[in-house]
Amino acid sequence: MKIITENAVYVQKNDITYLNHTDLPIPASIFMKIFGNGIVIINDSNRYEFEKFEDDSEIEFFKGLDWIVDYNSVKDLSDDEIIEIGQNIAQVKNQIAEQFNLMSEDERKENLGLVTQCELLDFKMYSLRDILWFKQGHLPMTLPEGIDYPEGFVQKGEKGIQKLIRRIFPFRKN
Repeated sequence: MKIITENAVYVQKNDITYLNHTDLPIPASIFMKIFGNGIVIINDSNRYEFEKFEDDSEIEFFKGLDWIVDYNSVKDLSDDEIIEIGQNIAQVKNQIAEQFNLMSEDERKENLGLVTQCELLDFKMYSLRDILWFKQGHLPMTLPEGIDYPEGFVQKGEKGIQKLIRRIFPFRKN
């Protein structure tokens, strides 16, 4: 998730890590800011933390990455509206996949960018899921200082995740 303000963009470490694993070019200033001081470990304890970027070129770079969900565009949407966005992304992904699957072997080799597009759309759908869980209070996340939480939002904390897991995987006595 990214949050764009007037003079900065905040990007979750999760998104930066995914960006680093793609074949997409990353400006040197962004790479150095995150990975320039040696080994960086991003795991479940810090993946939803935000990094701040203030350089104009960095802000423009992240504005151009439409596969990273913009918090301001979804924070006040209903669950159904977010799910509808996800369904639209799935339709686009399926269209790209169908187009790719109809190609000959040689055409596929020339159009591997379509595979990357599908992977980026998958990542965007996972990000929408995380935002939905965040808004529902199942995924604890701290927004940067000065960023408004969704209207009516109350963070439930870790117990919300446990409750969600129990709902998905109910304990059965045999």
